[in-house]
Amino acid sequence: MHIPPAVREALQNKYIAATLVALIWSTFIHDLGLPFVVREARELSKAKQELAEVERRIEDLRQTQATLLNDPQALERFARERYFMRRANEEVYRIVD
Repeated sequence: MHIPPAVREALQNKYIAATLVALIWSTFIHDLGLPFVVREARELSKAKQELAEVERRIEDLRQTQATLLNDPQALERFARERYFMRRANEEVYRIVD
């Protein structure tokens, strides 16, 4: 393998060689190196997206709760659709696909 003379001279300088070894070590070999940082950043991004989705669902549920607490007709409809409740002397037929 042919190494240019300028690079060979730079590598023979112990400070440059030690700096290069330390840089390679800290970037690729060490436990907290670049691959770890990239992987953790990706997981953090996924967690932030999941948090945003959960917060959106919570807001939807709060709106539904406010509607149900303030509107008796909406509460009755919710109870009938979700829990198959019925009035006295009323028959409910459930059609399943």
